[in-house]
Amino acid sequence: MVLKKLKFINFRNHRLRQFDFSQTTIIIGPNTVGKTNILEAIYILSRGKSFRAEHDKDTIREGTEFAQIEADIFSHPRGEKNLHLGGGQTEDRIKLKVIFSLQKGYLSKKFLVNGVARRQYDFTSNFVSVLFTPHDIELITSSPSSRRRYIDSVLYQADKRYRTALSTYEKALKRRNRMLYDIKEGRKQYKSSDFEYFNKILIEQGSMLASKREELVNFVNESIKNIFDFTLFYDKSEMSEARLMKYHFEEQKAGVTLVGPQRDDFKFYFPRTEKPIQEFGSRGEERLTIFQLKVLEVNYLLRATSHTPVLLLDDIFSELDDTNIHKVFDLLPDQQTILTTTHREFLPKKILNKQDVSTIEL
Repeated sequence: MVLKKLKFINFRNHRLRQFDFSQTTIIIGPNTVGKTNILEAIYILSRGKSFRAEHDKDTIREGTEFAQIEADIFSHPRGEKNLHLGGGQTEDRIKLKVIFSLQKGYLSKKFLVNGVARRQYDFTSNFVSVLFTPHDIELITSSPSSRRRYIDSVLYQADKRYRTALSTYEKALKRRNRMLYDIKEGRKQYKSSDFEYFNKILIEQGSMLASKREELVNFVNESIKNIFDFTLFYDKSEMSEARLMKYHFEEQKAGVTLVGPQRDDFKFYFPRTEKPIQEFGSRGEERLTIFQLKVLEVNYLLRATSHTPVLLLDDIFSELDDTNIHKVFDLLPDQQTILTTTHREFLPKKILNKQDVSTIEL
């Protein structure tokens, strides 16, 4: 896939901006000027939601009532390398648009593909991207919930069935947790039969989520890692009728469901010693682990969607040394890449001089 044009109105600190992108586009500018905002807008076109804002309304420029993002995307057949921007007979043009608007304090969301309104569920994956930010380095040492969100974000783009299962599971889990909380607080009593409907949904959909998560973990572990070798371990919390029965009374005391995919974790290990990278890895080894993981994410999404994702790199030069910066640039010919940096001096001259590299200075 190739992003050719991007335009947004009232998005973050930008009132009206339009950008054209090449095979490799480098966005240069000091901190707080809005470089990451551009990548955020592109990310929203992939998933229909922000990776930064707790609430999507926070992306609307202060003092205005709506934000609009639109883009021209060229979709290429699987396996095509060194993509060129511009009309070719083997590419399809897709026009994407996202509108967030505030109406009487409520946020309204509109998603359009070639002018036709779509649900967010159907909008996702019309454009596929992979994002790497300095904050991703904390994935190894942060909470299990952050690792689950990462795994979900990959599978959310990769598989429509996963999006359906995740949405259905989360709705049923919310209702079941409300029942358990009512029991804990003495508000209402429920019989075991009252839980049967939600238990059935959680078991069915939880099995689907676990299967897809296991598939992704297996892909990571079986892939060749030419940057840094690691093993990803799936610490699965099985959702089954037997386990729900086993923990039923504990759940009533806790007021929350204690088993299932919402309790899963994913841990990184050195393959030879089988020691956790979180405890025994250096900061540099943690960086390389996540960088390798992002490369594998590109490969996984290519396999799952038949489209090469656009790679978004946000200020990664602050986290990588010269050797690994060159490893980044060795990957650039394989997909369109849009990256940000604070200083032109961070970039190898041989990269800046290439014909298919352009810069945007803010």
